[in-house]
Amino acid sequence: MAPVQGILQLMAIHHALAAPLFLALFLTLPDGRAVKAETIRLTLKNGDTINAELVPDESTDERKVVMHPQLGRLEVSRDAIRPEPTPPAWKSSISAGVIGNNKDGNDDVTATFAATSTYKKDGDKLSLKGGYNYNTTRDGNEPFKVQTDKGSATVRYDRRLSRGISLVTFADYHYNATNEASVNTVKGAVGLGVPLINTPSTQLTLSFGPSFQWGNGGSDCDTDSACGRTYPGASFTTELDWTPNPSFRISLDNNFSALAASELKPTNSFGATIKYFPSITSGMFTSLQFLSTYNSIAKPEIDNTVNGQVGIEF
Repeated sequence: MAPVQGILQLMAIHHALAAPLFLALFLTLPDGRAVKAETIRLTLKNGDTINAELVPDESTDERKVVMHPQLGRLEVSRDAIRPEPTPPAWKSSISAGVIGNNKDGNDDVTATFAATSTYKKDGDKLSLKGGYNYNTTRDGNEPFKVQTDKGSATVRYDRRLSRGISLVTFADYHYNATNEASVNTVKGAVGLGVPLINTPSTQLTLSFGPSFQWGNGGSDCDTDSACGRTYPGASFTTELDWTPNPSFRISLDNNFSALAASELKPTNSFGATIKYFPSITSGMFTSLQFLSTYNSIAKPEIDNTVNGQVGIEF
């Protein structure tokens, strides 16, 4: 009975943790209309631009058929469209935010930083992500007390094997100085990726395969049975990048792992980032980021972070 109860508990936890992701996917792609009604931006040779929904069933290599919200149905020949410049293989961004507060003699300082870099070329994709969050408070003349001191770094490589399958490897490092056990956590996985949607505005990829997790550090690490050990397991990852229009970009990623310990040990991380570009030509943006982590072999098990930042993409 114990293994069955463990599996049922794991399924219940996975369902609860994955609900935000599936809700976001449902809102993003209702009835598949986001795929069929893809919003594109056409730049004409005379300098004019058209932002409209592509009609794929009527479009060909020689002409684009679009539905404009004011002008209605338009047909644009290929000769009238300015050729798109070849995008650079590397695209990176950095962002940061600082908040200081003083109220009735109490001080509070929060600092956040994030950086991403992505390489895409000939079916290869290399993603590098990192972030850091710090918060300290002081009551009156008391010494400052650190409330938040954590960071993360992720490396992921996708190698296309065929049109519908990719080889995926990733390594994920999390640091949380306030944890009682598993201050440092390293996760790694290798497996297969399946791109369900791959359009200029929407990319949705599912990947799965064997994984491992190791954690160490913390005041309770010596007495915690899981701390300092490496556990094999399996992971399931969902990544969604959606650009509803040139000013907004939404990224969602969810990684669920089941670790093979004395009983099933689930872990899950869910991240969401919304970027707003006031001017699509400057690269400057504001962002709202949310990260929720559940780690059944760490203390505490649940950790959530929300922050706003200002950054630049280049």
